[in-house]
Amino acid sequence: MKKISSFLPLLVFSIFSFAQTVNIKGVGTYYATKTIRVWTNNDYISNSQKEITNSEIDSAGNFNLEFITKGINYITLKIDKYIASMYVEPNYSYELIVMPPDSTTYHNPNIEHDINIQINLKSRTEINALTMDYDKRFDYFLSIDYPDFVKRTPQAKIDSFKLAITNYYSTVSNPYFKTYIDYSIAAMEQKTNKSEKKLYQAYLENKPLLHHHLEYMNFFNTFYKQKLQTFSKEKDGAALSFNINNKGSYVGTMEVLKKAKYLQNDTIRELVLIKGMYESYYDGSFDKMGIKAILKQIVEQSKIEEHKRIAQNCLSSFSKLQKGSIAPFFELPDKTGVTHSLDELRSKKYVYLMFYDQNCLPCMQQMKVIPSLKKTYGAQIEFVAISNDKSNADLKNFTAKYPKYDWTFLYDNSNGNLKKSYEIITLPTYFLISPDGKFIQVPADSPENNIEQVFFELTKPKEKRHGVGNKQNN
Repeated sequence: MKKISSFLPLLVFSIFSFAQTVNIKGVGTYYATKTIRVWTNNDYISNSQKEITNSEIDSAGNFNLEFITKGINYITLKIDKYIASMYVEPNYSYELIVMPPDSTTYHNPNIEHDINIQINLKSRTEINALTMDYDKRFDYFLSIDYPDFVKRTPQAKIDSFKLAITNYYSTVSNPYFKTYIDYSIAAMEQKTNKSEKKLYQAYLENKPLLHHHLEYMNFFNTFYKQKLQTFSKEKDGAALSFNINNKGSYVGTMEVLKKAKYLQNDTIRELVLIKGMYESYYDGSFDKMGIKAILKQIVEQSKIEEHKRIAQNCLSSFSKLQKGSIAPFFELPDKTGVTHSLDELRSKKYVYLMFYDQNCLPCMQQMKVIPSLKKTYGAQIEFVAISNDKSNADLKNFTAKYPKYDWTFLYDNSNGNLKKSYEIITLPTYFLISPDGKFIQVPADSPENNIEQVFFELTKPKEKRHGVGNKQNN
């Protein structure tokens, strides 16, 4: 459970979430003059993380963090190797105290250590107040009824607890919190002798797939852990290995998986396939080339945008292109034949690089957002689009058709070598490159996703660090 404490008692009623700004003002005297960073998960399959924002902690221990969130989000605060987690919701301001590390415990400087935070909640209806209150009741229930869990006969007690909790929080209409309760209980029931069939019927069958809910995805990942590997050894799953290892076939693999228990739903089946491919890449259950081929096909063919993104995240985690690595060099002509190199483009600005095809509908849709981004950030960020056109004439025609698209367009005359260097799997694909030629995001968020938040953080005036050299509380 989260190491969070609150200054407020519980009061519950409806909470609604919108995509708006979150502000966190805090004090961490022990960590004065260090940097505090906010991280969140890209997804709960690859578990890749990305930094949202950061702030300097001044010599008095004060800091201020501001970022945008779409709905309730679970974030991690990091100061060097010290971490603490909390929930945030849109249009909310938080005040918190970051406590010093436990002085009685040895801290290995090479691994991360949990620390406590105290949240001074201005509203008693905030998501952390709800989850903290519930966590106390959940922990008390476990402490009292632990003997029944040892005997693996706790279902009657769980049912009573579930009924009591439902009645107690009957006035709460926050769907995120209700799901938090449901799937924390589901995770508890997984540890009992309750059958998979009953768990599936209660928590997965005919239920929405909640990709961004931590408790839901913890249950989902445990329920379907090693599902593909296990099914491939069963009679009905005999063809699974052939479709992955020999054919690298997304369609063929999905067809075989229809015979697996609890995979009759197309959406669940596809996400379990992505999960299985990610697991198998590291445990060696299936051929790595087949795994990559299937994930690539999901990126290209899936009808679910979130699954495309997760599959891309998995592929990116296998990639040699990583944050902080040097971006592959290129020198390409524009529509007039004048060549532009990456070194030239990044000499004074960040580079937001897009690979696209004018016949690609998502490419064209997302490109509509770039003019407004360029208007706001063009002084610090160079927008560059590399076309997949068959000839330079096609690029000329395209730029003539869209005169408002006034950033740098280049024609790839490398005979496919540049796309190999950048490991382009699907279009559009974006990269964010620093002035020193290193990847900041690889692949980068799209114009329709969170890239504006990244631009804002890169280009906002840097806070001055006051009192450097003051060793008080260091």
